[in-house]
Amino acid sequence: MFRLLETAIRIEPLKGDGLTNVLHLVTLADGRKAVLRQPKIARDLPKFVVPGAPEVLAHNGRGDVLVEYVEGVTLADALPVSDELWRSIGEAFRKVHRAGLLHNDVNLYNIIVSEHRATLIDWDNPGQGNPLDELAAFEEHLYLHGTVLPQAFWAGYGHTPDLNLLRVHRIAGCIGWLASEDWREWEDDRSLRPELLERVRNWRKLLAQWLADQLRTDLLAAEVAVLQHGKRPEDRHEQRGPQHGQ
Repeated sequence: MFRLLETAIRIEPLKGDGLTNVLHLVTLADGRKAVLRQPKIARDLPKFVVPGAPEVLAHNGRGDVLVEYVEGVTLADALPVSDELWRSIGEAFRKVHRAGLLHNDVNLYNIIVSEHRATLIDWDNPGQGNPLDELAAFEEHLYLHGTVLPQAFWAGYGHTPDLNLLRVHRIAGCIGWLASEDWREWEDDRSLRPELLERVRNWRKLLAQWLADQLRTDLLAAEVAVLQHGKRPEDRHEQRGPQHGQ
């Protein structure tokens, strides 16, 4: 695997809710902690070094990554959080977007929060694109966890976008996610714990219901979203849309 692991003091399974990675917590010989993330399906290496992202200590051609461990809990486990922490989350998104990048997988399990800090983790697929796609995907994941994006987030982000336009991007993203292969892959993944499988099945129902509500209440926005989703990526000035799966 990695030479750095040969002198590790301890390697233990890391409790978490990852749907696509096998996780281990590693204590290195010098006392540092790291996370070993092994994708269930081999994938390409990260393409960018992102300022503020956890340090990658080692990686290989299969997509296995040994990365700096970030203390804290996932945003999914921390909700509800303070306005101060929401501003920190907004600031984390602002830094990435101002650098011209997207995280591309901003589910709540990929945001680690502590008392005064928020860190985006799992930088497997950073890329370029429209920040509204990523913000809409984040808003969508918050909806799946029963909450909404508060004003404090926008205070940290630096500005509030046109919320009607954001909604159109969310409709387009919802259509794209429901039409993706994620759901079949999760159904076929025999390693998923029953509670995780039940979670993604519930997510799909919630997304379908939300989309149905939008189609009933705003046909024009839905029509624009479908047209937007049907365009080629280069026509939308983006190379890769945000992923919704963990």
